[in-house]
Amino acid sequence: MREKNENIAEMLLERVDAGIVHLDGTGRVALMNRRAEEILRIGRAEVLGRRVDMLPLRTPIYRVLSENSHDTPLEMSIEGDVILVRSTRLPESGGGCAEFFELRDISCERREKRQREEFVAMMTHDLKSPLTVIMGYVQALLQEMPEKVDPSLHLFVREMDKSSAKMLTMIDDVLDAYRLEAGLLQIDRQPCNVQVLLEGCCNDGQREAVVHGSAFLSDLCAEVPMLNLDGKQIARVFANLIGNAVKFTPRRGTIGVSSALHEGFFAVEVSDTGIGIPPDEVPRIFNKYFRATAARGFKGTGLGLTISKAIVEAHGGRIFVESQAGQGSRFSVLLPLEGTRRH
Repeated sequence: MREKNENIAEMLLERVDAGIVHLDGTGRVALMNRRAEEILRIGRAEVLGRRVDMLPLRTPIYRVLSENSHDTPLEMSIEGDVILVRSTRLPESGGGCAEFFELRDISCERREKRQREEFVAMMTHDLKSPLTVIMGYVQALLQEMPEKVDPSLHLFVREMDKSSAKMLTMIDDVLDAYRLEAGLLQIDRQPCNVQVLLEGCCNDGQREAVVHGSAFLSDLCAEVPMLNLDGKQIARVFANLIGNAVKFTPRRGTIGVSSALHEGFFAVEVSDTGIGIPPDEVPRIFNKYFRATAARGFKGTGLGLTISKAIVEAHGGRIFVESQAGQGSRFSVLLPLEGTRRH
């Protein structure tokens, strides 16, 4: 009966679509199914009974079995294919630990994902051109419109201008998310007055807060040295964090922005008394397209924080958040002062 069950288990392992490799407690290859042979481009007769450290270096099977994929699945490129590797350790009766590797070919999924992202990037790029033309005409109307024209018409054109700017920001977010995925996000470093950038973002945030019926407090340090960074991208980070604080804070709430020079960093904090983030969702808040449960009713792409994190880290800095549901959030940005220039 036991032999029959073992035969059934072996037959099932041969039929599954995932590659399976079993290492015994001594680190020897004890089992390898047909799909694993196909994925790793090697016959089981060449490896069964051999220790991992005795397998040929630079071969796919050595690379897979020598990586640590216990806690987090790994994606590996094997001769042009993308393979997802997971491993599990199980104690053996003899005292050692057996290890089971599961291998799945996810090349098709990755190609389809890239094609979808390229399509979205192409469409958003094509949308950006006519939108820029519309914004140009709206700006011309704002500058040339006579004062005697009906005041409501002035209001309509200003709202058109504001909505067009928001749409352009959303398009830029989608395009930058694609560039980030493709490794094409560019940082153009130049000597920059980051204090002026932050003050400008605070002024914009204060105007938004007034419209939303919230208080806006700022405490910015003086005499910040010139930093070597991409001013446009860093201003985008500040504007995104401040804009989120205003958006997610109810009426009569408070938004605060502070800055300081601290242990070799220019530190900026953006805090609010808004909806906050549940503790179990905080670790995922910078993930692409992720939105906290409490934020589901608010408009947005779910890309702003992902892009902000990428921009800050590309400058050698850090960004992190402290938050509790219903008690607001505090986002902190640290930008290194290395390579700074004095005023």
